[in-house]
Amino acid sequence: MDILTDILNSSGLTTSLLTKHSFYDSWAMKFPCNKSMGFHLVTQGTAYIRSPKLKELLVLQKGDLVMIKRGLDHEIATDAKAKLKELDSNILLNSSNKSSKKEKPTLTLVSGLYQFRTEPIHPLFAEIPNYIVIRSEELAPHSPLFVAQQLLSMEMENSTLGTDAITKNLVDILFHYIFRKWLENKPEKKSCWSMALKDEHLQKALSSMHEKPQHPWSLDELSEVAGISRAAFALKFKKITGDTPAHYLTRIRIQHSMDLLRVSNNNLDKIAESVGYGDSFVFSKAFKRTLGISPKEYRKSLVEIK
Repeated sequence: MDILTDILNSSGLTTSLLTKHSFYDSWAMKFPCNKSMGFHLVTQGTAYIRSPKLKELLVLQKGDLVMIKRGLDHEIATDAKAKLKELDSNILLNSSNKSSKKEKPTLTLVSGLYQFRTEPIHPLFAEIPNYIVIRSEELAPHSPLFVAQQLLSMEMENSTLGTDAITKNLVDILFHYIFRKWLENKPEKKSCWSMALKDEHLQKALSSMHEKPQHPWSLDELSEVAGISRAAFALKFKKITGDTPAHYLTRIRIQHSMDLLRVSNNNLDKIAESVGYGDSFVFSKAFKRTLGISPKEYRKSLVEIK
């Protein structure tokens, strides 16, 4: 089981917007990220990212890419002192503030927006920093992330037959490559969920739980999958993830049930069974213990949002 794919899919990850902006004069625009994550790829010039949550300006050069954490509202400017300006919503998809005096933009950037249709409760999201920067010099010319960036830039520059479908898939691919690189280069800590992915024993157990969250996994079964003793497995799991296998399994199940409550009309008994609970009563108790509201209340809130 691909753990990362399951985590993102069960959170309802969707690509909702891809834009290209070219700026010829001093300019700054706001990117609200209340319920979304996003990336910015600089293809020309220098970009300055500003936010009250950032200690200092984040400066990006041509070829640099940044992934912005969900909830981090920010501004992107052509220079450090550029004043914020509003863009008409009708030109957001391919905006330009071209000046007749300049033919080459001072800044061009490609931006992608990813939304989570379901509130992401997996511990991985708590580990994501405010921003993930990948500098152009960090990427080998033939690395997958570099190639994906180049293909995306080319499609945005020269749209033709199939461009919409190609760019959408490239944006999805880019997201996963960024996450993969971050996880591979993430500073190691003694206790965090992502460290479990680097442990050969825990990784096997995690894969099994994500593959079959409806299965009534016991410590004995999980330790057997991990290939270590029951006591060693329980101790290592707690030490590295800061959680117990049982509680972690509950979070996986509740995340999946949140997605099912959103996309299906199944009753609570059916959803409870599909995520590993014997009946809706037990399921509802676990759901409310995790989220603070009942499944019925949660489903109702989704309808109200629509």
